[in-house]
Amino acid sequence: MEILKRFAAKLAFAIANGVIRILYPPKVTWEDKKATKDALKKGNCVVYSNHTSHVDGFYMTRLFGKYRVHTFVARDWYDKKKINWLFRNLPYIPMNRQEMDTSWLSMGLEKMNEGCPIYIFPEGHTSHTGVMDEFKPGFLMLARQAQAQVVPVVIDGEFKVFHRMHIIVGKPVEMDLNEEGRPSVVLKKYAGVCRDRIYELRDTYGVKKQS
Repeated sequence: MEILKRFAAKLAFAIANGVIRILYPPKVTWEDKKATKDALKKGNCVVYSNHTSHVDGFYMTRLFGKYRVHTFVARDWYDKKKINWLFRNLPYIPMNRQEMDTSWLSMGLEKMNEGCPIYIFPEGHTSHTGVMDEFKPGFLMLARQAQAQVVPVVIDGEFKVFHRMHIIVGKPVEMDLNEEGRPSVVLKKYAGVCRDRIYELRDTYGVKKQS
């Protein structure tokens, strides 16, 4: 039965991927394609972005599918009865936003050790105004433990049917997560740096900048 569920999940994922690409065809802008693709291929990599829609997790997982990216999803979504079987058989990792649960950290490290990059939304929820909330530094705790590179991605614009969705992929962020000081302070500092990189990339390469 589990084998059938796994097959059904992958088939549904593939069909949905084709539909999504027709409805929201991607346009990808790379800041430094070689540097970023090298990081993704190594697998020891944490990818993060702003969060504009509940479609983001599915869309971005498929966009980077060739690199076996695994995406964190909120536990309350992951556990929904009607779709839980899909999440369990696809490249998603549950994260409990309501409790002090660190199991997501060990699962993320395990996947990176297998050569799979991790995708995460540091805001922890969607924002529709274009202004991001403060980034929670947990994603950098993961990067620090794995000694992983951190790649910023901008979801530029809204999901509109038959409208090209613009994605901006930045080069790995330069920072020293092991610098002297209290780890919590260091991680919070660089979470702010990572947030600023999203704004910088959007200001430089975004649709409004190009128009």
